[in-house]
Amino acid sequence: KKQNQWRRWSQEVIPSLIKPYLAYCWQSESLQSNPDLGLLTRDNLHCSAFCRLRSLAVTCVLFDRAFFISITCCECCPAPLQLMTHGLFACAPVTLSLAVDICVLELVKNLFVWMTPNSTAWCDVLEIFLNEQGYKLNTK
Repeated sequence: KKQNQWRRWSQEVIPSLIKPYLAYCWQSESLQSNPDLGLLTRDNLHCSAFCRLRSLAVTCVLFDRAFFISITCCECCPAPLQLMTHGLFACAPVTLSLAVDICVLELVKNLFVWMTPNSTAWCDVLEIFLNEQGYKLNTK
């Protein structure tokens, strides 16, 4: 299962997201603007074939909020591709339920590059940050 998951991410999903990611970076002026999530609707799904449509409920995590959206996807217009065009990275290749703002991922990437290996500090900081945003973690 892990090998199939790795293969799908490395050979299918990530390569398909490179051009949309670069286009989003250009359109957002190097990630300076927020993703326009209002465009993720069934009306904007441009399926070129007669694919079976699926509706997914996705939690979107941005710096200042988390919220739910519903997107319609198919083999021609997969959810990760639709989300990437709006500045969100899907956390699963097919049946996903979470997407994270690219700017948040950029912060986390830089944090992990520059911090000493201390996962406890990272977890504590994340919990404090989420508490300040009004969220409460139920587990430790």
